[in-house]
Amino acid sequence: MTDRDAFDKAVALARANPKLGIGLHLDLDSFFNVQHGVGRLLDYKDPALPMNAIVQETERQLKKILATGLPITHVDGHHHAHLRPELFAAVAALTAKYKIPVLRYFRGFYDGLYPGVDFSWIPDLLRRFELSCTQVFFAGWEPVASSLPGYSYWDATQPFETAELMVHPGVGETWRERELLHCTAPEVRATIEKNGMTLTSFAGWSAAC
Repeated sequence: MTDRDAFDKAVALARANPKLGIGLHLDLDSFFNVQHGVGRLLDYKDPALPMNAIVQETERQLKKILATGLPITHVDGHHHAHLRPELFAAVAALTAKYKIPVLRYFRGFYDGLYPGVDFSWIPDLLRRFELSCTQVFFAGWEPVASSLPGYSYWDATQPFETAELMVHPGVGETWRERELLHCTAPEVRATIEKNGMTLTSFAGWSAAC
């Protein structure tokens, strides 16, 4: 997240750990009313806001993270802002423009959020921009207050070729500490190996959406 207090520290940590896959966590919260506590975007603060303002902000953040010289492997969005249907094409175009190969997308995000809206154009758009995405998205280890209707959670029995496991490990908040415990638990590693899964980053990775 390019504009948060810990950005410089995060860059230093990334440089010290070159095997990590580093992405842009696009933060567009300033444009929205946010349901704090669960972290959901509601409506726009300014309904008359020109779309170009959001495009310019997205590009500014992309340029800032690329200016660090770190190899940026993917783009996703804080509170999934980039997945809003009115924003997705613009974010995808900018991701492709700056030659970042992976953009977070998962069909389940839209389940129950936009009834009757056709999103079949998105995979074709990603193919045209030559962007990769995973087949399945796991929103962490277990449901939390911010769970959305289309979310699914870690399930080692679910068949997939590629999957992203989104986690928020940390200290100082109970739910983040629970995720940290999951991330470091030997039984989780054993389950992954038992099911023939390979852990990887988005570096050097590609898959059709």
